[in-house]
Amino acid sequence: MCGIFGGVGADTKEVRACLENILRGNDGITVEQYGSVVLGGRRHLVKVSDKPGVPAGHSDQPYHSDDGTVHLVFNGELYNFADLRDEMIGQGRSFDTVGDTEVFLGLYERDGEAFLENRKIDSMFSLAIHDENSNKLIVSRDWPGRIPLFYYYDKGEGRFLFSSELKGFAPLEWMDLNKPIELKPGHLLILDLETFELGMEPYYRAKPGKTPEPLLEIGAELHALLKRAGRNRTMGDVPICTMLSGGIDSLMTSYYVFSNIDFDRVDYQPTSYVFAIDNYVSEDVRRATIAAEGFAEIGLELRDIRVPAERLVEDLPDILYRFETRKIKALSVYPLPIYYYLAPAMKKDGFKVTIGGHGVDELMGAYDSWKELNKPHHVQIDVRSRLAFINAIYENMMRRASIIFMNRGPIEARFPFLQVDVCEYILGIDPKWLLLTPENAETLLGLVEERGGPVSRRTEQLAQIHSHLSGYLDNGGEHPEEASEEDVHEIEKLLWKLPLIVAGMHAADESFLPFHSLFNAKLRGQHGSGITSLEPMVLEQYAHLGATDGEIFKSMVNEAFSLRRDLSPATDPSQARSL
Repeated sequence: MCGIFGGVGADTKEVRACLENILRGNDGITVEQYGSVVLGGRRHLVKVSDKPGVPAGHSDQPYHSDDGTVHLVFNGELYNFADLRDEMIGQGRSFDTVGDTEVFLGLYERDGEAFLENRKIDSMFSLAIHDENSNKLIVSRDWPGRIPLFYYYDKGEGRFLFSSELKGFAPLEWMDLNKPIELKPGHLLILDLETFELGMEPYYRAKPGKTPEPLLEIGAELHALLKRAGRNRTMGDVPICTMLSGGIDSLMTSYYVFSNIDFDRVDYQPTSYVFAIDNYVSEDVRRATIAAEGFAEIGLELRDIRVPAERLVEDLPDILYRFETRKIKALSVYPLPIYYYLAPAMKKDGFKVTIGGHGVDELMGAYDSWKELNKPHHVQIDVRSRLAFINAIYENMMRRASIIFMNRGPIEARFPFLQVDVCEYILGIDPKWLLLTPENAETLLGLVEERGGPVSRRTEQLAQIHSHLSGYLDNGGEHPEEASEEDVHEIEKLLWKLPLIVAGMHAADESFLPFHSLFNAKLRGQHGSGITSLEPMVLEQYAHLGATDGEIFKSMVNEAFSLRRDLSPATDPSQARSL
């Protein structure tokens, strides 16, 4: 993971200043110029490259082809670079380094722009390639947008600049921060350096796979896909931790990561983090503590990070500045402090990488309705809704995970559920498996009876689930009359992610993971950690900025980026033409 900045229309001194404003690594900055094109990188070292000739305090990027005509800067990770590297070595290519960046360069030299369509690639990235042979500057970004990338284009002024963060443009005195555009995930920009025409085209669109298999087979296939995705995301030479808030998303993420690390051969212990407001009785902490018990065999340490409510409210302007979302929604703000405060704690403990369960709610349509998101569950689980959710994840969740974690750590965040094959497989799951129905209740009840052990040894939670599902079936598909509203919602939420529970059962069959740990439906993190309980404090302290939390947050963002209300970033006239 790094920060990148460059293009045409800024000199090396300006590009260096821009990179110094992009807080995406502390392991060196390098800027180089090739005619009118300047490329620079700021490094967050997680994988040693052994690139020869890199002075101390410099980034190992840009990379160059052997003949010096192709230059590349790259932000992210190519998780399965070793496999792709071996493939190209078998085709006769040699490599001067042992890292992943040179592999991207090799893929471009072999396949041209079409390398982006290579389905073997498992990566999160944004990158720029200056090809002197074709006299083009190529800029691209992964799908679904795990790595941010902004660009500015003005043909009349002869300027095209790209940046890992919006803040990267701030040192340029002439820049209006209304103007930079965030490149859509899965898209490619090509600047013709002779005509200065800029074209944009998609290189990837999600294609939900069809999964007609029975539920147990779906769970087995999902388990296999996640094992591979988890293994790939342990790539690197630095300590790795996870976020564990107690729900099945973070539980299974932690499992697929930690089960692929041999802790007898590394100098750190398995560690997970959970966040809550100081002196708040946190449901997240309670559930995370239960989940962590399932990792007792490997000695997992759960770190409970707390922050006083007053400090969080005071920090909100800086939190929103780090978030870099110019069209803000209130529901996007409340989760941000989790990342803002976890990152420094992880860094202090010696970690440079964390892994989270991001994407599951989008892929399975499993959101609670709240504030601006008010779609009922049966609408959310439609494949069109789920596809819309995952295509928009970069506008919210990915930005807070990628930018805030890097700014405040730096901590690189990785996401097994956002591996493309995993995404397409889950999107293809029939909505009938994503809700409470008599058929699904009967299936889950049967699995509990088969795998939950003797009744006398089941946990209280598992016993309650068994009792509720039995009553639901006995009552003709209606919840038991004695069930509370909270119990009903808990059971319904549990079934929203039934295929993941079944995948977890396959994991439990072959590992240390206890079967009973799979049954924690969870509140949204901002609710379970106590952040949303601070809304009255926000309204009181920032009443001069607006009458509602949404108005207050918009005012903070406008002030942070000196935004004008008469020019929306989404309608900026400098859009690239379609190729």
